Amino acid sequence: MRCSRKERPARFRFKSFLTAAALAPGLASTPALAQDSSWFVGVGISYLKSDEACPGAAAGAACDDKATTWKIFGGYQFNSYLGIELGLSDMGDWPASVTGLGAATAKLRVFETVFVGTLPLSQRFSIYGKGGIYQWDADYKFPAGVGGSADADGNDFTFGAGVRINFTRNTALRLEWQRYNKLGDPATTGRFNADALGVSALVSF
Repeated sequence: MRCSRKERPARFRFKSFLTAAALAPGLASTPALAQDSSWFVGVGISYLKSDEACPGAAAGAACDDKATTWKIFGGYQFNSYLGIELGLSDMGDWPASVTGLGAATAKLRVFETVFVGTLPLSQRFSIYGKGGIYQWDADYKFPAGVGGSADADGNDFTFGAGVRINFTRNTALRLEWQRYNKLGDPATTGRFNADALGVSALVSF
């Protein structure tokens, strides 16, 4: 039995509706995935280089302008484009000279709070920029036979940029550069700018 010409448009519209209904969940899942808010945690390692040849050098103290650092961090991603992040970094040991106590080594730690702005390029790749404030803390170690102890702290701003590579919905790798402005105590370690080049892994949940 043949269909009349009046029936064909109706069937065509019905098939189109079924096709659209089948495709809609797949089309909707892409923006939904990108816009999900989530908590995240991560760990990273970096190569840190100061902009001075030998910051805080003191007689009898080892002199170096670079260090290997590690970081643990966590935060909250509000949407695809904006998040906030807290981080704790061990910046390694730096030479210092403490008045009245002589040569020392300062162990520098940094606690930072930054906002992270992200621009997704695809489901897998994003670029991002970050900026905020950090507080540094220095604990001094003295050579054997030298008594006393000392510490110092301060704060300034930090900023950076990087590339994020998503492996799954919940795991990612970040490659980044970050600048710490005016790190250290001018009276002991010297005050210097430090650039960190590193890689980190994070998990969101």
